[in-house]
Amino acid sequence: MNRQQRYFRIPFIRPGDQYKDPQKPQKKGWWYAHFDGPWIARQMELHPDKQPILLVAGKDDMEMCELSLEETGLSRKRGAEILPRQFEEIWERCGGIQYLRSAIESRQARPTYATAMLQSLLK
Repeated sequence: MNRQQRYFRIPFIRPGDQYKDPQKPQKKGWWYAHFDGPWIARQMELHPDKQPILLVAGKDDMEMCELSLEETGLSRKRGAEILPRQFEEIWERCGGIQYLRSAIESRQARPTYATAMLQSLLK
């Protein structure tokens, strides 16, 4: 479990909204990612006026980013990398601890740094 842990946040506009009236301010959402080594371990999508979308490796692989960290280009995108606590604050506020715990208990979560940390807290 000594892989590098990196956290990212990037803004996005829903695909359908980008072509709407340019006079109206477009609602920006946020995409968050936690990479455990080269692969994504947890992902969040925060959409305006919607419930947050939480995803964890193993359980939600089909809906998650399938590119490696290098392939995403995030590490070269200025301002995209955030501190671990910035990710964790949002993850906790959105119910991420309960979501990950449920995935661990149902044996759906792939072992990652995040699952190891949560399991150590629960002991």
